[in-house]
Amino acid sequence: MYLIAALFLILSESISEALSDEGKKTVAGIIEFINLALVTLIVFAWLDLYYPKWMWWHEVNYWQVVGGYVLLRFAVFDLVYNLIRRLPPFYIGMTKLSDKLLRKFFTRTRIPSEHMLFMFKLISLTIGLTWLLK
Repeated sequence: MYLIAALFLILSESISEALSDEGKKTVAGIIEFINLALVTLIVFAWLDLYYPKWMWWHEVNYWQVVGGYVLLRFAVFDLVYNLIRRLPPFYIGMTKLSDKLLRKFFTRTRIPSEHMLFMFKLISLTIGLTWLLK
């Protein structure tokens, strides 16, 4: 089982990077997303098993923790990334599948992306922190 897990992690990362270098960024992004999603689920599952059941902070729903992580990542990741790259805080890129979908949504609806993303991310941050802090 360890061999399968190690091979999956190594192969998915190398395939993702190779596809990205070849210019196939959407497929590479999907493979990278699957890799990171599985690693995240494994880490939270390990934490769930690691802490003894009698500890007060253990009484939490595993899927609530995963959902809190997803919401917190949505709220924080792009903002930090954009600020470090000296881009506008709510800049939407051109390469990732999620960026393409967001651009299409905001273009078709003509909703100002900065205002809507600010509210989405603020709500996600609040719910994510609440779920993770119990």
